[in-house]
Amino acid sequence: METLACPMSEYNRDQWASFTMIRAAMETLSEDHLAGLQATVKPYLVFRQKLRAFHESFFAPHCTARCFETNQSACCGFESIFTFFADQVITYLVSELDERERLFQALLRPFRSDRYVYLGPRGCVWTLPPISCAVFFCEEAKEQVFAEHPKAHATWQALRAEEKAFTYPDRPVLFDAIERLFLALGADSPHMYFHKSPGLLRIKRKAGLHFELEGKGDT
Repeated sequence: METLACPMSEYNRDQWASFTMIRAAMETLSEDHLAGLQATVKPYLVFRQKLRAFHESFFAPHCTARCFETNQSACCGFESIFTFFADQVITYLVSELDERERLFQALLRPFRSDRYVYLGPRGCVWTLPPISCAVFFCEEAKEQVFAEHPKAHATWQALRAEEKAFTYPDRPVLFDAIERLFLALGADSPHMYFHKSPGLLRIKRKAGLHFELEGKGDT
């Protein structure tokens, strides 16, 4: 698994590098520290269960028939899909050994610009797909579902607000904390947007978190 069998796209190389660093960092954690990480992400996993239940109740029939089965998916029809480093850590954490292996094997597939690299015959091979995928519904689907189920719109708004408590750094959030933990373990990834994205760093500075949590000046 360590030797790359074919040329990789830049996206695949970055994904491979992140998952390789995550695996190496995880191997340095003691059982107590690993248990602590699992406890830290538990509220997020509860949120993702609610999000999945919402998807299954209202969107799954529409999305499966219109996008996945026709190979015309608006969300999986591109090679590059936005992932946070925390997305990668969490899916690795909750995956079994064979599920982790599937992540690496997917990245060895030949490049296809019309298909997401992690998309398999039965859907995404991530055990817990990226949050950007989980909250993506095309406008046509939302219009149809919310017209048929008006109360679902309020539930959707509540779920999006709950998502921000994990991913929007105008307060201490889980995704930022995971990056800090792995930086301390020696990992560094281009997907660490909470420490590399000018936009997210600006939000943290405005909230007074840039100095408090990072201990750095304005860069």
